[in-house]
Amino acid sequence: METQNQIKRRLSQPDAIEHIRNVLNDAANSIKRTELADKICEQFGFFDPCGGVQRAGCLKALRELEKTGLFVLPHALHIPGKRSPRRLGATVPDPVGVPDEAGQIRGLRLVIVNTEEQIRTWNELMIQDHPRGAGLLVGRQIRYLVGSDHGWLGGVSFSSAALQLDARDKWIGWDNETRRTHLHHVVNMSRFLIRSSVSCRNLASRLLGMVIRELPRDFQIRYGYRPMLVESFVDTDHFEGICYRAANWL
Repeated sequence: METQNQIKRRLSQPDAIEHIRNVLNDAANSIKRTELADKICEQFGFFDPCGGVQRAGCLKALRELEKTGLFVLPHALHIPGKRSPRRLGATVPDPVGVPDEAGQIRGLRLVIVNTEEQIRTWNELMIQDHPRGAGLLVGRQIRYLVGSDHGWLGGVSFSSAALQLDARDKWIGWDNETRRTHLHHVVNMSRFLIRSSVSCRNLASRLLGMVIRELPRDFQIRYGYRPMLVESFVDTDHFEGICYRAANWL
């Protein structure tokens, strides 16, 4: 699997530029951007670990190269705009009878989000309770709902890591080239929510432990490889990050 920067570097080579121009000329404006990206991926061997073409990374590289005047891409059929999260149309019912201690919760589990209803429920929980809302997650993504016999208790999500992060990069000890090559092995915990109606000791640290154990397997099933590092961010003006320390995060 190639990273987006590696794809761009390969497509920046003179032979690749000439090949792209030839494909565009032969197509005579009849090829769509996604079709072009798929063709380029197949011809240059840009495949992910599951064998699928790396369309998104290739499209991004092609758009960036187009801006330098090397070639002109087909007209975009869809112009990206601000998208609104899909919602339930009603609030998610509050859980009932949640005990004071996490170890006493009945049926505590993580439910990986796959169905349309689960997506809408996750979005609704974030919009209702998370200070950053549901947002638009970037790159490779996995979402979980926190389920129990009492009802939905919260949600978690992972998405692509920050491109550059000084403290992380120095801690790992990689240079820019190594970071570009291996950044896809780092994922960001982009949302972590326990609902405001839930007050339960040790629940946050317990969930952090649960999700870190399940994430590598679920990520590999979806994307074909296991992440090596998880990062997250704490707004220290409002939170102390105690639950992360209790779950042995650095």
